[in-house]
Amino acid sequence: MSISLGACDPGCVPADPAQYFVPLHESTMKGNARFRSEGEDEWIGFREYAAGNDVRDLQQFLKKAGFMPFGKLDGIFGYRTAASLRLFQEYVRSIEGDASIGAADGVLGPRTTEHLRRWRAGAVQANWERSSSESPTPEYSQWLRLLDRVREHYLRKPTPLLEQVNEFAGVSDTLKVADWNFDPRRIHLVGVRCGEAAPGPRVNDDVFVLLVNGITFKFFGTTDPGKTSHDGGAPFLTPGQHRYRFGWHKISDMKRVYRALKPAKSGVLVVRDGNRDEALTDVDLAGRLEANHSINVHWGGRGVSNWSEGCQVICGKGYISHENEPVDCSRFAALRYAELGTRVNGVYMTKGAYSVLVDLVTAFSSDVHAADYTLLYEQDLELEPAIGRGAVRDILATIS
Repeated sequence: MSISLGACDPGCVPADPAQYFVPLHESTMKGNARFRSEGEDEWIGFREYAAGNDVRDLQQFLKKAGFMPFGKLDGIFGYRTAASLRLFQEYVRSIEGDASIGAADGVLGPRTTEHLRRWRAGAVQANWERSSSESPTPEYSQWLRLLDRVREHYLRKPTPLLEQVNEFAGVSDTLKVADWNFDPRRIHLVGVRCGEAAPGPRVNDDVFVLLVNGITFKFFGTTDPGKTSHDGGAPFLTPGQHRYRFGWHKISDMKRVYRALKPAKSGVLVVRDGNRDEALTDVDLAGRLEANHSINVHWGGRGVSNWSEGCQVICGKGYISHENEPVDCSRFAALRYAELGTRVNGVYMTKGAYSVLVDLVTAFSSDVHAADYTLLYEQDLELEPAIGRGAVRDILATIS
């Protein structure tokens, strides 16, 4: 027997399923009191098992092994439990190097159960359990130090665009430079934008660094728009720190909606490509900043094209682990929506590296709705010699 999203131990099914999803779903999703799964139009309701505490036992294992530090042992196989189980599966596959577990599908089936028993018997823990915000790895400390130095630099000498951000009189989720806060107890996602002023099509040539629990993961994608249907031109997210929360992307299409970071409340500040040359240049800075609610951090397929209309896009092809090793996800990273949740040549297709990022934030955030996203320029990396501008080239060469 396998257990997965929606499974509940006896007596643990919520009395009011709709109420259970109020803090987890967007307001327009309230009428659907079911879990959103990976495949197209795949929604899953609560299912109670006849006997046993299988879900609670799984949660207890995940917590002890280091994959679900803030999860509740509530006997409900919800989003956080699913994310934590996928992290365990991915850890066995990529860190332990045992491909027998298969792709991280979030299902506790026979193969995953076998590995779970092995870990229990050996009292194994994920090696990131040795790290935390109080005892971080050297690389984590370097990136956090970079963020502090970037803040100090732009406090003294803001760019013209950051001056506009500082002077913006409206309400937004974009912070003025003086309010940037890189508290190590929070999860930080850092985007590094490359070549924004070069005219021409925007491609997946940017990197993303996730700082979580004292360790570092690296991804690739784009921080730039690849297309737009807006008369004012494509929206470029302003650099700096922005308040984001976990929500849902593609909310207008309930067959394809999936979990993503989105602006916390009022929208993040963007500047539009007024002359439509597909670049952010001084000409564009003459336009007004606007708060935009739709600039999400979302999935970008396997990474063969730029889907973005201004969002921050993370590709599924691969990532660099907390051990600074490249991890190839291409075998099970879906190319497009239609492949998600299906089997291609016997392999279960997921969002690949993007799923790893989402699962890390879901499992390791004390508040699953909170996240900080900071967008930097490539040249900002020079402020921390231990990182340097060449870090972008090295990351892209490794995983893109």
